[in-house]
Amino acid sequence: MIIFLLLIMVSFPFYSQPVTVEIDALPLQKVPTNPPVVTAPKALLIDGFEDGDFTKFREWWTFDKVVPTIVQNQPSKTHYIESYSMQIAGSSNNWYAGGVGTYLNEDAQHFTVLKLVIFAPKQNAGAIRIELYDDDNNNATVDIDPDTGLPAYDDVFIYDLNIMWEGWKVVTIPLSDFVDFNATVGDNVWNPSKDYGSSGLVQMQLVVLSSKFKSETIDFLIDTIKLN
Repeated sequence: MIIFLLLIMVSFPFYSQPVTVEIDALPLQKVPTNPPVVTAPKALLIDGFEDGDFTKFREWWTFDKVVPTIVQNQPSKTHYIESYSMQIAGSSNNWYAGGVGTYLNEDAQHFTVLKLVIFAPKQNAGAIRIELYDDDNNNATVDIDPDTGLPAYDDVFIYDLNIMWEGWKVVTIPLSDFVDFNATVGDNVWNPSKDYGSSGLVQMQLVVLSSKFKSETIDFLIDTIKLN
């Protein structure tokens, strides 16, 4: 038991003396001497297409004249090639063909580069505008402005990649090389964390474009997309 001296200050003349009472001891909360260390993840897989499907691990959508399919990779001595890829095929008109996208809702604040493993059957097989959507109004949705057809509240960061090689290649793009595509919307800062109710990196789109001519036949494979 702990003895406390309580001074009761009241206006009654007969109760102006100190009163001694007993109460139980209050439990003390032990402060941990070694708080847990939070380790940042080393990678975030966007998709490796190893499930052979566009709806299991991630749900992908497509738009306009792009047809994505899952194909089995040909045997290769390249060690980083897995079993399946997403094949992007289409035709462009005035440079534009269409694209694919997927909803992510991932905390991407710890990563510094985007990596894609791409196979081109020929040089100038196409081009990709990579779009990363950063949730700025904390609703896990990309709200589209009906007047402009563009995101109304969220940042969009883009990077243009021209597929100018032949064969397999690992493409590593620093996230610092992405540029803010809609400077009048959002907070104009790459901050795809889940702080304050944000969904972080809410979605990715790959807009497929011509590589060299306004009208082209486009064909390439993507084996893996991930953040490091």
